[in-house]
Amino acid sequence: MSASLHDRLRAVGLSTEMCTTFERRRSHSIKRVEQFTHRLAALPELTAYPGLAIYTAGSHAREEASEHSDVDLFFIHDDRKADARVDGPRMKTMAIMSGVAHEMSVMRLPPPSNDGEYLKILSLEEILKHLGSPEDDHLNHFTARMLLLLESAPVYGKRAYNAAMGAVVDAYLRDYKDHAKDFRPIFLANDILRYWKTVCLNYEHKRNQRKEALKIKQKIRNFKLGYSRLLTCFATIAVLSSFNHTKKRDIVEVCHMTPIERLLTLFEKHPAVGGPLLDALRQYHWFLEKTELPTEELERYFGERDNRITAFGNAKAFGDHIYQVVRVSAEATGTFRYLVV
Repeated sequence: MSASLHDRLRAVGLSTEMCTTFERRRSHSIKRVEQFTHRLAALPELTAYPGLAIYTAGSHAREEASEHSDVDLFFIHDDRKADARVDGPRMKTMAIMSGVAHEMSVMRLPPPSNDGEYLKILSLEEILKHLGSPEDDHLNHFTARMLLLLESAPVYGKRAYNAAMGAVVDAYLRDYKDHAKDFRPIFLANDILRYWKTVCLNYEHKRNQRKEALKIKQKIRNFKLGYSRLLTCFATIAVLSSFNHTKKRDIVEVCHMTPIERLLTLFEKHPAVGGPLLDALRQYHWFLEKTELPTEELERYFGERDNRITAFGNAKAFGDHIYQVVRVSAEATGTFRYLVV
């Protein structure tokens, strides 16, 4: 029987109190995702759209959601075969989004971000077709693809979800046959690094706010960027870098883990990362406690300059610790050079 999250965290050296926080957030996230999955399974609008997968990203997929966390949803349709095409997709899409939004309201979940701007059904065939192209980003394919691999949990259409993940991983393994004995997922690693730099650049664009209230919200987004988004990207980079050669099943297994599970898997494989990993987990526990505050209280906290100095100082320390985890892991396999040059 595999060890519990609590026991795996204790093995790294985290205190019992901190382990309990991680386990509590995990249990809450799983419960909410299961409840939402159960409700969506009964929606007739969804059964009329074969090949559809819906997954959540963000804190619920990372299994660290609080009572104040929203649910970020992505919709992918596996339309690679001719018989998977859907007639009248616009009306069916409208019915699906209406039904899903209603279920979110019933569960008292926060409404979709940006007034539902990103509630769109994306074509898996198009996502694969545009991988790496100029259209990749502005069609939202890049974000949907990256979050599918880095932090996702299916809430509807698990078979289609697994098929989509397998197809996307295959796209990153196009050179595997020629390098089966020493394959490194450099293409995938480069895309993960590109995603990290893209979200950082997007934040810089959003900083162009004149209203003080919006500036505070942006500072909170930056704070979360320096913890949860950084963890999502670089926990994946760290564990992928630990393989001397990589197979499809290795990548798929990593994608099905949460970011914390990736770090723990890495520690169990390479205990040498234990020091910086323990420091990172302690910092992340502080982040989880802080983000458990109600939105208004968190905004008041970031409204104070001294608090912001503390928060961003801690975020920098967290980034330093994660960097050391990546460095130790990647240098052990000679992968670090490919992450830099």
